[in-house]
Amino acid sequence: MKYLIDHSKRVIHRTPFAGDQCEFHTTPVQEREGTHDPLYLQKLVEKKSYEICSFCKGSLQ
Repeated sequence: MKYLIDHSKRVIHRTPFAGDQCEFHTTPVQEREGTHDPLYLQKLVEKKSYEICSFCKGSLQ
């Protein structure tokens, strides 16, 4: 599964479920990153205090 990382707000979105309610479209493109790597996401959550979007959250696996 692909994920969208919003570095300005420190929020991780599940791309297939992200929508207008997530408000990632208000973040500048240079502050966004896409990834398929769940280990990278887990590191962001555990070590850099990123959060999973409450609108499109689910397991990182």
